[in-house]
Amino acid sequence: MPFGPFALQWRAPTPNPPSPSTLPPGITRTYISTPSGPLELLTALPSSNPTPSSSPPSPPPLFFAHGGFGSAAVWLSYMQFFSSHGIPCYALSYRGHGASWYPSLLRMYFTTRGAMGQDLVAGIKAVEGLETERRRAQEAVRVVLVAHSAGGALGQYVLGRGLVRVQGFCMCAAVPGFGSVSVYSFWSLSAPIHFPYRLFHPRYILATTPQVHAAFFTPETPTQLVRALERILSPYESMLWPMQTMFRFVTGGDVLASITGWGLRKARKVRAGNGDGVGTPASVPDRLLVLAAEKDVLCRPDILLDAAKRYRAAFRELVREGKVDGISSRDLRTESEREQEEDGDGVRFKVVRGLGHHLQNHEEWERGAKEILEWVETLKI
Repeated sequence: MPFGPFALQWRAPTPNPPSPSTLPPGITRTYISTPSGPLELLTALPSSNPTPSSSPPSPPPLFFAHGGFGSAAVWLSYMQFFSSHGIPCYALSYRGHGASWYPSLLRMYFTTRGAMGQDLVAGIKAVEGLETERRRAQEAVRVVLVAHSAGGALGQYVLGRGLVRVQGFCMCAAVPGFGSVSVYSFWSLSAPIHFPYRLFHPRYILATTPQVHAAFFTPETPTQLVRALERILSPYESMLWPMQTMFRFVTGGDVLASITGWGLRKARKVRAGNGDGVGTPASVPDRLLVLAAEKDVLCRPDILLDAAKRYRAAFRELVREGKVDGISSRDLRTESEREQEEDGDGVRFKVVRGLGHHLQNHEEWERGAKEILEWVETLKI
């Protein structure tokens, strides 16, 4: 293994933003202008045009937000999958990631969560404008935010402060907003060794293929897939951003209050085994999906189950306080129902079997995509 400093990149890329990579068919790249610099936005639109307002509702647009060291490109497979199902998709690269502009290493090292949040907000607002125009809508079209890892923490941060509103939020193997010290326990033994060896470089724990493999994938994952992800990881990262997620920064209710569309799902007919139509009662939609990966060593399923329970409790409290339009306490589940069902009270929790932290970049990435698709379909009802 080469001496640490020589395995790492210490300067911003040239040109800046870097020359963009080739994209697969059906995906285009544009740039969002911000006061700090241009941000990469990838787009995958379905082949059919949006339905007019008099028709059944079109699927909500998906906005993908990456985590630490990631980029918009980590979502390429998901974008192709969802756009093939008629759902418009967008993915952003924050500053210092993908084909967006890059601060210097030192400046990036001390970039705050607030600054990264500004990039996320800029991306979401830009997509709201694009989708509103594309659909010729009278009101702003809200996105469904799908955010991975530390990007999930960033999503909770901007929602909790009311900087944007969305019509659904998927925490995809995401760092919870209730404190994340346990997320980083995987590196607790190796970090003291690698940190000085890499001379305080932000990517000291992900400098080699085995390190990336161990943190982001399962042991069975082919090495070529790990290297494919390595090629699109950012050369350095903010260290202040993840440090600001170590301790609780949301209450739960503040995040849920920035999610729209909580009114009861309409009662509908489903087909019984004998062919008769059976009525299902109106229900509270699960507009927050907490998606865990079974083999994740960072955002472990037990950590995310705890987050889901905290959000359910926060939702019930909002309802009791009369802060959720169209829903009252009698619409919530009873205590016995909560013991029998994993989903409900506004929050769905699912575990994707057999995958690690970067579930969207595994060979079996469709497993997670199908869970999200099933959830997104419920948001149209």
